[in-house]
Order: sequence, then structure tokens, then C-alpha cells
Amino acid sequence: MFQFGEQGLGPASNVEGPRDVRGKPQVTSCVPDIHLPSMRDRIFINTCILLLTFTITIAAQDNTAEVPLNNPFEPFSGPTIREVKVSNALVATIKNGDFVHPTFSADGKLLAYSKVLVKRDFESTEILLSNLSTHRQSVLMNSRAAEKYATYKASVSGMQWRSAKRLEISVFDGDVGLTHLVFDPLNRKVLQEKFEDLDETETGPMSPVRQNAYKQAQDLFPSFPRTVLENALRTSALVIPDRGIVLQDYAGGEHNISFLDFQNKSVRALINLPADSTRAFDGGVSFNSSIIVVLSRAPKTFLFLYQDGKIRRLGEFNSKGVHGIEVKHVTPSRVIFLIRTHATYERGEIGRASCRERV
Repeated sequence: MFQFGEQGLGPASNVEGPRDVRGKPQVTSCVPDIHLPSMRDRIFINTCILLLTFTITIAAQDNTAEVPLNNPFEPFSGPTIREVKVSNALVATIKNGDFVHPTFSADGKLLAYSKVLVKRDFESTEILLSNLSTHRQSVLMNSRAAEKYATYKASVSGMQWRSAKRLEISVFDGDVGLTHLVFDPLNRKVLQEKFEDLDETETGPMSPVRQNAYKQAQDLFPSFPRTVLENALRTSALVIPDRGIVLQDYAGGEHNISFLDFQNKSVRALINLPADSTRAFDGGVSFNSSIIVVLSRAPKTFLFLYQDGKIRRLGEFNSKGVHGIEVKHVTPSRVIFLIRTHATYERGEIGRASCRERV
């Protein structure tokens, strides 16, 4: 069952603010404000997905430290986490089924989701759309069409809106195959099909952006271990095109969060991780000249801001880890990003965060 409220999370607005005496934008934020909605205002998928929002606003400088930061998980003084409503009223309920992968379109008008179907010993799926304006549900791809991509089963492993008019869905065949389908949801057409072999003995190519970052890093830092660089770019590394790469560097037996700075041609350690947190780095978000670094160590996820050569703790919230970070909206003064603390088919929270820099 899905339930959702009438007030969506729309695009961020520009906020004009002060500049310093040099005309440089002042950053006025940085302690997170994590808002937990009440039960009746949550989004439910089989009564299990919670919508979590928080806003990062940069305030006092007392958490600022020189890099690298040691003991990143030690307690620090921060604001109280409080519970607020994120929607005004319940406007729709989708029930009678096992639904997974709820995904809102970029304009907030459509909700795409998958319904799990079990036919004797065979698992299948269908893709549905809910129009949030008309409150009507429709089938985008029925189970018969989905089963064309099956070997032992047909199940959705991922769903993402590329734009308001393009929806990409990945269908797993139950073996080693994945088919990526690009839909025109308004006209109910499949525009593109691409098969991917998930055989673990083969390594697929990196995206063009990551390939370019890999080449730049090799040219600028030839002594940096290639295995560390390639592994990071295939996992959690944050790539900032033409600026650098933030990654977890485990060369030499140590585990540091490092910034490969293309512009200054330097490798800088940002955070020293303790020995029991060797897989803590979950990626990050770049915002103007700032970088937000996300670390997880159960039962919490931690946010840090790297800016002007210094780093500071932003805050923390309860989670079992991060399954993805998606930038949703960027303006000259704000970035809005989504943190998935569970896979879209598991019980857990979806966190939506915004970071504002007044200009």
C-alpha cells in the first residue's frame, strides 16, 4: 500500500543573502535539521517507507577543523532532531498489492512503481503509473510484456526518471541478465532496450564521466595506485567533473577520505577513518565550491562539509547505511539531494536533504 500527502517537495527557490567584504558569497548554513513526518503523513510501501527530509543551513564555525579530520564519529554539539509534518493531508492510497520501487517524476506529477506478482513458482511484475493530479492509476507495462525479458523470473531492480517524459526501468531476468528499458510514459511506448550481462567474471565499462575522471587522475597523479582509483570509481567515489574526485583511499594500509584536486594538482586527505570503519564512505554531493561527504557507521549516517580548505561536521541521523545519493535540483544558491538509507525494495527511510548557500 502507498499513501502520500498533498504537499510535494518541489524545486528549491533562490534565496538572496549577504556577501562578505570581498564580494564572496557567504555560506550561512551547516547544521542539519532532520524532519521526521508523523505516521499519517508518511509515504508507505507495504507500510514500510518513511519520507525523511532535512535542511542543512550553515551557522556557527565552532565545528570547523583543519584537514584531515580525525575521529569523525566522536560526539559533537549539534541541534536537536525534531519531528515535523511534510504534508498537509492524505490525498491518495494505493493498496491491494505488493508494491516496490516508488519513484516520483521530476515535475512531481506522476508516481511510477512496480507490483510484484507470483504465479505458482514464477515471479513476475507489472509497472504502474499514478497520476497525482487526477488520482488515476494505469498500467505502463503488464506482466505478459515483462515476462519477455525473463529467464527464471521477471522483477524490477531499478527505476529512474530521466526527465518528466522519460522513465528508465531495469528488469532482472532471474539469472545473469538485466534489460534496461526507456519508456515514453505519456504515449505508453518503449523507446529503447539495452541488455546487460551481469556475469561476475566480466567487468562492464565505466560511464564516460568516470572514464574521463580516471584519465585525468592518471595524468595528474601517476603515482596514485590504479587499483584504488579504479575500484573507487566503480563504487562510491564522488566525481566532480574537471575539479576532482573524492574517494576512500586504502593505499598503505590506511583508510582515508581523500580529495584528488585536479585544479590544484594535489591529493589531500580530508578525513582519517578509524580501523573499524574501512567501508564507511558512502559518496557525497558537490555544491559550488563546497563538498558534502557522507559516512556511515551503524547505527548512524554522518554528514561533513569540506569548504575553503577546512572541514566541519554537519550532523548525523539514524540509519543502517546509504544505498544511493541522487541530486534532484540545483540552483546557484541551493542543492537538493536524495539519500536512500535502504534499497527501494526494503523497509526503511528515504531522506531528502537540501543545502543552502546564500549569495
